[in-house]
Amino acid sequence: MELTEAVARRRMVRNTTGEPVDPAVVRRILDQARRAPSAGFSQGQRFVVVTEEATRRRIAELADEPAYVAKGFDPWLSTAPVHVVPCADERAYRSRYAEPDKTGGPTRRAAPEASPSDWPVPYWHVDAGAALMLLLLAVVDEGLAAGFAGVHGLAGLRELLGIPAGVHPLGVVTIGHPAPDRRSRSLDRGWRDLDEVVSWGRWSGP
Repeated sequence: MELTEAVARRRMVRNTTGEPVDPAVVRRILDQARRAPSAGFSQGQRFVVVTEEATRRRIAELADEPAYVAKGFDPWLSTAPVHVVPCADERAYRSRYAEPDKTGGPTRRAAPEASPSDWPVPYWHVDAGAALMLLLLAVVDEGLAAGFAGVHGLAGLRELLGIPAGVHPLGVVTIGHPAPDRRSRSLDRGWRDLDEVVSWGRWSGP
């Protein structure tokens, strides 16, 4: 599949058939996602893959799926056969930027013991976002569907999956074979025009 087609076809699908996904396909998807760029080639993107039914159902409970279904939506997290939790491993960046080739330059303040305020941009989150985008596109490339539930609505996810301090889960990506779903009303807004989001030479927006 060409990149332009994958980008055009990508959307958040929140319903799947429940049909299992070949583990080899999941590995191919993750192999693409891990190739996202990372500051200092720290490679601090991490992924937790959940396929065990009881754990997937527990994740659905953390997201209060019954309330979601009560609004007229199909069960989503509990039925998706694969959950992937992309994470940003801050520790990898602090360790990498304490190495000799990184401590003598403009990033020298980014030592392991430095506070997050010493980083103008928390690149572990930037890079995890890049990995998340590659993950979503790789799912489309395999002819599957993906949805994303943000970690803000999943209190207890870290404890459930044993994710250590210093590693930040972004949320849960569901992967499965697409089923008809109720599309979000947010999509009614349509895409903004290119000239609304791009400034040439200098900022030209409000």
